[in-house]
Amino acid sequence: MNINIVNDNPMPSKNQISVNDINPVDYYNFNKVQHTIDLLLKIRNIHSTGINALTYVKNKSDEAKQMIVIENGYFIAKMSNGLGMEVGKKYTPFMMLQKFIYKDNYSIAINYVIYELMNADREYIRVGTKYYKKNIKTDRFKIKRNELKIWDRTTLIDDFGKDYLDTVEKFNDFTIVPDNKNFKPIIGGNYNVYSPFSHKEAETVKDKDWVWTRKFLKHIFGEHYELGLKYIKTIYDHPKQVLPILVLISETRQTGKTTFVDWLTVLFGANAVIVNPQDISNQFNGTYADKNLIIIEESFFDSRGAIEKLKNLSTQKTITVNSKFIQQYSIPFYGKIIITSNDEDKFIRVDDVEIRYWVRKVPEIKGKANHNILNDMCAEIPYFLAYLSSLPEIDTSKSRMVFEAVELVTDALNKVKKESRSELHKEIEMYLDNHCLQNSEIEQFYFIALDIKNKFFLNNSQIKASYINKVLRSEIKLEKMTKTKRYIPIEDMSLNKNYNYGKPYIYKNKYFGINNDKPDEVVLEEEINLDMPF
Repeated sequence: MNINIVNDNPMPSKNQISVNDINPVDYYNFNKVQHTIDLLLKIRNIHSTGINALTYVKNKSDEAKQMIVIENGYFIAKMSNGLGMEVGKKYTPFMMLQKFIYKDNYSIAINYVIYELMNADREYIRVGTKYYKKNIKTDRFKIKRNELKIWDRTTLIDDFGKDYLDTVEKFNDFTIVPDNKNFKPIIGGNYNVYSPFSHKEAETVKDKDWVWTRKFLKHIFGEHYELGLKYIKTIYDHPKQVLPILVLISETRQTGKTTFVDWLTVLFGANAVIVNPQDISNQFNGTYADKNLIIIEESFFDSRGAIEKLKNLSTQKTITVNSKFIQQYSIPFYGKIIITSNDEDKFIRVDDVEIRYWVRKVPEIKGKANHNILNDMCAEIPYFLAYLSSLPEIDTSKSRMVFEAVELVTDALNKVKKESRSELHKEIEMYLDNHCLQNSEIEQFYFIALDIKNKFFLNNSQIKASYINKVLRSEIKLEKMTKTKRYIPIEDMSLNKNYNYGKPYIYKNKYFGINNDKPDEVVLEEEINLDMPF
């Protein structure tokens, strides 16, 4: 597409235009007079005849008649010349670039200025054999997010001409190499889909420089405040590192969960995304596959498949990116997952042995609230980053997820684990605990699944001995005798007047030795296990 630009306006002064001006024509006209001369001198038959003069020479006898002078930043032909410049007309440097260096092709000229000289990010790229347009969208936090849209080759030719294809940057494939401090857009000839980190650290930092951030993080993480700093520092310093799934729960409103999510989004910019549980279940994962921080807000996972997918995401090493209208491709996966939920008990099923979750109950904010706290915290980001960099280096040798499981045990996690048990699991434990409490003088009990059926579920036709056996083995994970034993079922002679023979389960009495005559000395299960994982 050829567009002729005629600009007879005086050249802008230094006070009017800067090298970072968004207008590429003005930028070129002000800064690139000498650059234009250098390019013109590469054209055949053009020679320099002085500091501010050029000639277009067909032969030596015509030299005096081909004079082109540069006056006040304009190129002016004093006589007719082989370039075809009109005598006496003022040509700006950009006009010379377009008309005579790029043969009147405006698109190539303007793209040369934007991408080669101003170092702007290219609007179109080619990956493999496919062309893509970078569609930049700005979200509510003024974060610029780059969405790649597949683009037709013929459309590029229609819009810019065939020569434009030569200016499109070309890559072998997609990849992702997250780095918040030394970002590289090209990795071994591949296009890096990670986005540059948009904040810079302050040169110095004092406690008063990030007071609101510190207060807020202490509110969110409570007794785990130091672990919270370690968690955020790991994302900042080591974005490739696997981390546990952080879950913030609270039934009450006004706790700061949403503010925390918004602040993290501003902090990590285009490398963070907020999605919903349905996005995780969806076959199209392009919204989060290349993100370093995946935040699932107001969550409830009622699908077993979604739960398993979430758990796998927290540790998987590669992902196949599946976006609409774009051919699938595989890249490394470095996503860290954060969940917020108003459901404290049943937002997700968490097995007793699961170590991938860090569940924190966030308290309600007390006292007079700072309704501008998000803006205050965003203003403190450079100082907070400087503080994070001053903390000790992260030790990744103790656990593949940085944190040891025992560090992340909370009452909230234990409660979720308990609520995640199947209904039969809960009922069996309730009956057995009550039986143990009434027989605290007995150290342990022996039984098979049929004994439990006859003792507690004799009249319930829905509960079979085979299902009970599965729960005892797979969920409660009881130890079973390896040799045949003579035993009294659950130490209850009413179940069988004779001894049984078999390989029974062993159930240890947690109330063994407690004096039933002193009920105030009885400690309930919840209190015993308050600070211990199930």
